[in-house]
Amino acid sequence: MQKTVNLLRGFVRIAVECPYPERFINLCAYNNVAFWSVERVDAVRLEATIAASGLDRAGELASRLGGTLSPLGRRGALFFLERFRRRYALIAGLFACLAALFVSNRYIWEFTVEGNAALSDEIILQALRESGVSTGSPASSVDIETVRNQMLIKLGKLSWITVNVTGSHAAVVVRERAEKPEIFSRHTPVNIVAEKAGLITRLDTLSGSAQVFPGDTVWRGQLLVSGLVDSAQVGVRLVNARADVTARTWTELRAVVPTGAVGKRYTGRSKTRYALLFGGRRVNLYGNASQPYAMCDKMIKTETLRAPQNVAFPVALVRETFMEYEPVSYQMDEEVARDALRQALGGALRGGLGRGEILTESVTFHMEPGLVTAVLTAECLERIDMPRKIDLAEAMSMKNP
Repeated sequence: MQKTVNLLRGFVRIAVECPYPERFINLCAYNNVAFWSVERVDAVRLEATIAASGLDRAGELASRLGGTLSPLGRRGALFFLERFRRRYALIAGLFACLAALFVSNRYIWEFTVEGNAALSDEIILQALRESGVSTGSPASSVDIETVRNQMLIKLGKLSWITVNVTGSHAAVVVRERAEKPEIFSRHTPVNIVAEKAGLITRLDTLSGSAQVFPGDTVWRGQLLVSGLVDSAQVGVRLVNARADVTARTWTELRAVVPTGAVGKRYTGRSKTRYALLFGGRRVNLYGNASQPYAMCDKMIKTETLRAPQNVAFPVALVRETFMEYEPVSYQMDEEVARDALRQALGGALRGGLGRGEILTESVTFHMEPGLVTAVLTAECLERIDMPRKIDLAEAMSMKNP
């Protein structure tokens, strides 16, 4: 803390030559002239650091002892600002920068998006712009509640959103709506249909009228248990059909991978060019805007100009780097191709299995010039019952043929 105070008020490194240098130190202490870092050079000379405000008083004390005081160096904010005393353009520029910092902090120049997975940052920011919040918008004019309502209407996949404005930065925090399967209440009339084709091995009907039995082969979408029940006591009525239906299913998956591929080999040649972004406007700092190489990768990095306390200015530097490459042909080993196909097909099978288990699984390969084809055949035991809401108009027509 004291070091910071000394830098602000300024200090001077001095050399004092007199018959009794120790008496000079004593006089400074007696007259409240702050000093530190005292170093004895020889019998009649010492060096010390004193506050800038005590320089004149220290010179008088040295003269009283018949000695001399010589400044060796000056440091601190006071002496730094003295350099610009007659440089009016620099002083005006300093005040202009301070004013720009103060004004820019009242507008939004930077956006970040958090919590999104299905929706991209650009889609969310575009909807935000359509809601009246964009680069350069006054921070005080953002009505969070209005923006939230408009964004939820525009983006149906969002369940919650807020915009936290701190200085010139706006953090858009979202929560996406989880897609839930359709769930029917116990009072909703539904049928049970087959989710997949297969051979039924077990059928436990909890409510409804069974239309198939174990040993029957069914196709996808076929009615398994009807929610339209006819009884002698109450006649035809609609119920919420419920059943556990297990079936043996057979799945065949096919995938192809080329044994030859084209990759990239970088030549080591690259070119970098720059541009400036002022708010939403771009100023290129280069003349030729064409791509420098016939085949190259382009990498873009944008750095926003910032002041202390992470305050963003409406100016950003864009750096575009082009890295040249040459196309290179690669030949994939057939065994490597088979392993890749086997893993990919196995993952696809397990990902689509749902409620069940794999009984048998086999993979066959077919080799062609430049291609490897894999066919996976699997037998599974799984639940295939799926509720489907009954169309009331169709049900009424079935009641009254």
